[in-house]
Amino acid sequence: MRTKLAALLLAVLLLTGCVPYMRWQITTNIPQTQQMPAPTPAPTATPQPDSGLSRRQMVYGSAGLLTEPTVLVSVYLNDAAGGRVWTEDAKAETRQYLATAVQWLNEQAETYGRTLQLYYDDGTVNSPLCRTYTPKSAIRGGRSSEESDALLTELDAVSATLDTAALQKTYGTDRVAFLYFLPVSGASFTMVHYADDGSNFYHEYSCLYRYDVYAGEGESESPATYAHEILHLFGAPDLYEGSSDDFVDDALIAYVEETYPDEIMNSTYNDDGTSSFDSVHKAISPLTAYCLGLTDTCPELEQFPKLANITPGVFRYPADSGSTPDTGNDADGGGEVGDEPDSAQAWPGAVAV
Repeated sequence: MRTKLAALLLAVLLLTGCVPYMRWQITTNIPQTQQMPAPTPAPTATPQPDSGLSRRQMVYGSAGLLTEPTVLVSVYLNDAAGGRVWTEDAKAETRQYLATAVQWLNEQAETYGRTLQLYYDDGTVNSPLCRTYTPKSAIRGGRSSEESDALLTELDAVSATLDTAALQKTYGTDRVAFLYFLPVSGASFTMVHYADDGSNFYHEYSCLYRYDVYAGEGESESPATYAHEILHLFGAPDLYEGSSDDFVDDALIAYVEETYPDEIMNSTYNDDGTSSFDSVHKAISPLTAYCLGLTDTCPELEQFPKLANITPGVFRYPADSGSTPDTGNDADGGGEVGDEPDSAQAWPGAVAV
């Protein structure tokens, strides 16, 4: 998963088929075209993520909690520099994998007595949840997963442009996240909002690659990877070595591997190292469910005291990260963020915890 500092993008190499800020090797079996589609829509020159944000929005970011109605906008990025674009067949395959991932998320939430409302691209003609965009910045891909700051800044701007009042009115929620599909081989990652950033880096999004760089040549990213990255948007931490989350140490990782061997935030691959494409053979453990707000407790709280500092759905920088939090944007310690009066310009339909 990728983290964002106030003026700096940090990266962490993830080992599960999802990534934070580094990896890849571009494949060559992607359709080539000579004429590239025009950008849709044109991004604003300078995104304004801090305009009218409530205190709660500055803590949770654009996605909020998994239990809240949330819109997932799919944006297919065409690679102007490399001539790689998304064909209709490739989009259809991606939609199927996304539907499989969302179905699995719904089923997992039901095991905790929760019902999800995730609005996503299901192939409906002219859906506002499916867009195509040709970035000016090059798409790198590869094992490093280190996309340029220029591309990430551009995606921030596109996200701000697509997060419209009309979209919120159509689906009855201001909780919006973005799924950017890149037409190259890579290791998928997610850009999440940190409470310490306040109004900065408000919009949250996952970058999902067409092909899994760690698998065989031409093998697509799996529905499990889609689900893993989507869960990051709602506060799920990586539970494997290399995690950027402060409370995820060697002891917790060993515990998860022994106690919850099918935990999706530990690995997206099957036991034999392969991927499945018609289903997800993983589970959301009670630990991850707690981080997501699906439950109000978990069995690990006493054994791992740092977990008590978690606010479900919220990411914070480690205490020794050197990040300087914006004032007035965050509550101290763990627990829920209380209801706060929204400013006059706050977005309509904000859901309070």
